Amino acid sequence: MKISILLVLLGFIVIKAADIQSDVEDIIKSEFCSNCDLSLHKYLLPDDLKTQTENQVRQKFFDGYVYIWKICEQDSLKGFGVLDNTYGKSLPITFLVIFSSDGGIIQVDIIRYREPYGGAIGSRNWLNQFKGKSGSDGFKIDKNIDSITGATISVSSVTRGVYKLTLMMEHIISENVFSCSRKPGPVESIAK
Repeated sequence: MKISILLVLLGFIVIKAADIQSDVEDIIKSEFCSNCDLSLHKYLLPDDLKTQTENQVRQKFFDGYVYIWKICEQDSLKGFGVLDNTYGKSLPITFLVIFSSDGGIIQVDIIRYREPYGGAIGSRNWLNQFKGKSGSDGFKIDKNIDSITGATISVSSVTRGVYKLTLMMEHIISENVFSCSRKPGPVESIAK
């Protein structure tokens, strides 16, 4: 009986992860092009980058990795999609940041919001204020990022989460970690 329940739960988690992956890839393709090549990578955060970024932003990464989609058109790098989580008041908020190939933010989306309050952070008006920002913008609430009444914790968490990914992407781009001319590795999935 316990094994049956465990298998059902595991199957549910895999289905939910596949739903998230599909949602993310639909958003990326709608922003770029439907025939772009997407390759998903589970990017393990180097300890020094992780520590430096967490100290600067004053927020820990949810895990020791993030999911990065490399977006290519033929041999040309178009950009990146980065999926991560951050805690709201008590539950994770899953969010996506789409970056241009030079690290500027193109779009931010809330993929899953699980809290009973504060869902206004998923509004396009609030999310659009991140467009064009880079790590040098600092992401300061009530200075260059608007607050939302009733969503104080979620606003702070997502803002810091986006800032964290922006700093991480600056490092990834400067180190040329991903290239479209390299042969793709094995197909990955979020469910792993």
